[in-house]
Amino acid sequence: MILAFDQLNQYRGLVAMVDGAFDPLHRGHIEYFKAACALGAPLLCNVASDDYVRTKHPPLLPEDQRTAIVDAIRYIAYTHLNQYDTETILRELRPRYYVKGHDWRGRLPPEQVAICQEHGIEIVYLDTVLDSSTRLLQRFAVEHMTPAMNITEFETHVLAQKPVASEHYDSEYFTGEWRDEGNNYSLETRRRIEAKNPSLIRDVFQPRKALDLGCGPGALMHLLWELGVDVDGIDFAESSLRIATPEVRDRIVIGQVTDPTMKPANAYDLVICREVLEHLTVLQVRQAVSNMVRMTSRFIYVTTRFHPAPASLLDFTTQFDVDPSHITLLNKDMLRLMFVLEGCRSRPDLEARMDWGKKGRVLVLEKVQA
Repeated sequence: MILAFDQLNQYRGLVAMVDGAFDPLHRGHIEYFKAACALGAPLLCNVASDDYVRTKHPPLLPEDQRTAIVDAIRYIAYTHLNQYDTETILRELRPRYYVKGHDWRGRLPPEQVAICQEHGIEIVYLDTVLDSSTRLLQRFAVEHMTPAMNITEFETHVLAQKPVASEHYDSEYFTGEWRDEGNNYSLETRRRIEAKNPSLIRDVFQPRKALDLGCGPGALMHLLWELGVDVDGIDFAESSLRIATPEVRDRIVIGQVTDPTMKPANAYDLVICREVLEHLTVLQVRQAVSNMVRMTSRFIYVTTRFHPAPASLLDFTTQFDVDPSHITLLNKDMLRLMFVLEGCRSRPDLEARMDWGKKGRVLVLEKVQA
């Protein structure tokens, strides 16, 4: 049965709720529905609108068709097409259970958690993830090469993006067990994962003064500090200060990586920005690039996740299966172009030295002196 928004309050406390775009629908979704149904309450599926889907990719099936298909699945008792946001639906419906995949443990938006606590909604995490719609679409793009995004589509997607709120990056985000293979931001874990990166940064760039832009809890800063590098940090998550070690905590400033008032121009001969840009909108990436070029007097060292199979310079995608805040994976050449237009030259020789793991995520730029 397909319900309208004004019917939801009739089912308060009576149903389990699952939600998502289901575009494309796949076997993992069926297992998710089956396990949620087994909780014992009638299952309501909250289907994302086309407007939401467009923030990830062009809809494969229109919202009315996706809603009808989901409603025909035997595990689903009720279906609702969500023209608002999940928080609004939770407040109106107040289900008995809010059911998510285990990959969301520790990563639910704080507002959703607060709503569930306020209304006695039990959050249930199910270990039924077999694949993701995003990964299926990326795999299809690699195998079949989707048509290149044109400027009109690029404009639409860029203007539809919404920034990730700073509250998303709480202590659980940095240190929670949801991270694959224990990849958290504790100092010793980062020491193992960083391996020779800190010493390479020191030896390749020989910085007199460095800035880690989007430093998180400052683990890389601490490892550079151990090597005698004079390093500051900027991050917009308040939790960063609570987790940072005493040795670098006072060197971290809370603020936006896009804010040109945070630090003076040419204040650092090395600006580091690692695994940050994928968390920003395209417009924020452009602003962050400009800010990095402004603050450095010489080098910029960037790592980020790039579009796995771009068909044009304009193509960008998401990576929600890895992290729900990975909202922008750019074409690598597009990011390089942004730096060139700000007055930088590429340093492929230094990129090769820094990309010792051969992951293809490294950019090194040198500022052209006026």
